[in-house]
Amino acid sequence: MRQRVMIAMALLCRPKVLIADEPTTALDVTVQAQMLDLFKTLTNDFGTALVLITHDLGVVAGVADRMMVMYGGRCIEKGPTDTLFYDPRHPYTLGLLHSTPNVDKRAARLDPIQGLPPSLEHLPRGCAFHPRCAFRFDRCFEERPPLLPVEDVREKACWYQGELNYEEVA
Repeated sequence: MRQRVMIAMALLCRPKVLIADEPTTALDVTVQAQMLDLFKTLTNDFGTALVLITHDLGVVAGVADRMMVMYGGRCIEKGPTDTLFYDPRHPYTLGLLHSTPNVDKRAARLDPIQGLPPSLEHLPRGCAFHPRCAFRFDRCFEERPPLLPVEDVREKACWYQGELNYEEVA
């Protein structure tokens, strides 16, 4: 109820952009669904853009038109949500999707991304994800990849240009 009141207060000024940082944390599934429906209604009715900051990919899939994936404090992939979910182009995005429960796949266990995230104070040289990446090669250790267009509607920051096949690295 407090979160709903905060959203109502935020919308009183009819903002052009509403930033919601982990808005569904600690909510049960029913209340979470109600909150997401409320966001959809409010953004449609008020014409307000919603910037949703979350670790919950299920929330992103249900609400967002576009998605930006961050790692080590940088954007590493962005584009239409459906495209990133069904055809990720960055190894971290691929790992995130395979480490998230999926009712369609009913896996016996989840496949976590190996290793630990880096300290933002001491990022590794080159690509911040290289210590955990199964697709890394020499250039990844030395040069930080810029965010570059992959197609007309998406971008990625990764030197690897081949196909991302999860079965090869799992």
